Amino acid sequence: MRIAIMGAGGIGGCYGGLLARTGNDVTLIARGAHLAAIKEKGLRLVQPEDDFTVNVAATGDPSEVGPVDLVIFAVKGQHNPEAVPLIKPLVGSDTTVLTIQNGVESADELAEVYGTERVLPGSAYVLSNIISPGVIRQISPVPNVAFGESNGDLSERAVAIHNAFSKAGVDADLSDNISKVLWSKMLYNSPANGMASAARLSPRDLIEFPEGAEMFRSAIQEVANVGTAFGVPFGPEDVQGAIDLIAARPMGARGSMQADLETGRPLELEAIVGSIGRIGRKVNVPTPIFDLLYTLLLPHILGSSENR
Repeated sequence: MRIAIMGAGGIGGCYGGLLARTGNDVTLIARGAHLAAIKEKGLRLVQPEDDFTVNVAATGDPSEVGPVDLVIFAVKGQHNPEAVPLIKPLVGSDTTVLTIQNGVESADELAEVYGTERVLPGSAYVLSNIISPGVIRQISPVPNVAFGESNGDLSERAVAIHNAFSKAGVDADLSDNISKVLWSKMLYNSPANGMASAARLSPRDLIEFPEGAEMFRSAIQEVANVGTAFGVPFGPEDVQGAIDLIAARPMGARGSMQADLETGRPLELEAIVGSIGRIGRKVNVPTPIFDLLYTLLLPHILGSSENR
């Protein structure tokens, strides 16, 4: 399969390295020192029990690549205004664009430009990050990805992509209800990232306080209320499951947005926090906690000037 990874950072680079190692024709779309290192030395992936380097094509200019079978769209949401049009040279008549971005709005945003029929909604479940240019550390024992057709069909293209991931050692979930999958991730990811970032504490540290635990429950319930009104129903067991996931995190383990906040990088605030309020207003569901979190974090959305 001919694959382009748009955004070869910690997550996109991890998937790209694994897919390239199993024989797929992969091109990484990257930039800066990371791109230069990959072009010179290949991409090194440091796993919990393995360490390998794969020689993989890399460029900062998608027009050098041309149409591919699959674009894995893995940039952070704040880069969409420039990244969505940038992939146009990669998208041909038979190209699938698989988005694994945070939030529930990414597929619609891409579909506005490339058509619903070309876009496959999905979500990434892997802890991995760039530790130096050209080197990615995979922390999760097994990377996971979930995706599926918006209408729930078991399409030929979705099966082919599932097989490619599986052969690469990625635990792939081909879902017949991808909306539920995406909203279920929002149920814990948005409160965990939003509240921890505002408090400057890891989610597990914050939930240890009775007041923090109660606030988490209220924030998770807000997401559940919005999702239910949007057409993806959640019950008390879903809320408790999200609380259990946050409580099971290691002490000190930070979310992606909290890490960006602490290092002065731009925040994925709109996709992770702002979307709850935006969608809530569309379905007439109040979101006072998320509105407050959004207001507190908004001054930091662009990061420090040297990291923009």
